Amino acid sequence: MRALRPIEWAVLAFSAFVLVRVGPAVFLEYRQLAGLRTVSVFFALGLVGAVSLARELAALPWREGAQRRQRAHARAFLFAALPLVIAALLAFSTPTLWAELSKARTAQLIPMVATVFLRVVGVGLPTLLLWLAVGLELKRHDAFDLRRFLRGQGGAFFSTLRDWAPLLFILSAYAWMDAVVGGKLGEERDTLMASIDRALFLGHDPLELLESVIWRPLSEWLAFAYSFYAVLFPLVLGAVFMFGGRPALREAAFALGAALLVGYVSYSLVPVKGPVLTRSFDVSLDLYLLASVKEAMMDATRITWDCFPSMHTCCTVLLGWAAWRHVRRLFWWVLPIVASMPLACVYLRYHYVVDVLAGLGLAAVTIVVAKRLNHSPSTDTQSA
Repeated sequence: MRALRPIEWAVLAFSAFVLVRVGPAVFLEYRQLAGLRTVSVFFALGLVGAVSLARELAALPWREGAQRRQRAHARAFLFAALPLVIAALLAFSTPTLWAELSKARTAQLIPMVATVFLRVVGVGLPTLLLWLAVGLELKRHDAFDLRRFLRGQGGAFFSTLRDWAPLLFILSAYAWMDAVVGGKLGEERDTLMASIDRALFLGHDPLELLESVIWRPLSEWLAFAYSFYAVLFPLVLGAVFMFGGRPALREAAFALGAALLVGYVSYSLVPVKGPVLTRSFDVSLDLYLLASVKEAMMDATRITWDCFPSMHTCCTVLLGWAAWRHVRRLFWWVLPIVASMPLACVYLRYHYVVDVLAGLGLAAVTIVVAKRLNHSPSTDTQSA
């Protein structure tokens, strides 16, 4: 085993912090290890792997006289796709599913459909990945040797998994933090954050100032930007992995993982609920179309004390930075989300301004550390 990487040391340090604070029981909540965000990133790993293998397979020609192997491999696709087909048929022919969907509120439909989709494709991906890897082995060596295949493809698989595993663990840890903070809760800091905001705005409350500019189209857009946060992780990380390679992924994963761990520790040491849970407002937000989407993708999985710093702001900036460095065309598509996120956090009443400033500061520090530790070359000429 090679020496531990910086992000792996960070995970060990965070685990020790959790153990000291609340004990080992929190790690036994296995159901929390597969939150939607974690599953979606793992799903992106499988899809990116499949696309990468498919591109490599298509670019490599079959050798002369390999027609029989080519035909056998093509026919084997039927067996490789069989788990996907069976899973889809079982999922969508189940009366219970349609009954649940028909009774579900709009806010529940998105996570329900997403869960079914991830499970169906997740069942089918392993055999498709195996089929692609075997085809690549046949094209490269004109024969299939199991020992060579396991050494080559197996080694590549576990090496890639090591690149992704710390970040997947860290994403799943968000669900634990409610128990970690609540298990040893200090004084809530909402009053302090509100007073800092008023000091920053010369005695005025920025949330009250924003009430004068509430506008339904703006509310809809900011709700969309805030909810799209969940999609940014698999979208940007998958593209960075595909076009920037493993060095780019390691850099991005370290930046995101380290920032999230700092954020989690801060949640525990500086517990803040946020304005939406602690205050009432004279002007309601006009969220007629996106309210249910935001509720399903963000509110339903939110923990109680997760405001200082604003990780929505921090991670969105870090994902935008990773896209800028490694997938420049994708960056221009996600830039409106990145630029809107700080305002969305305050406008939608999830965060105080000081939370957002702390998130921006954490992102800046993490970028500097990530660049120094990983020395990943920029591949901003790549396109998504």
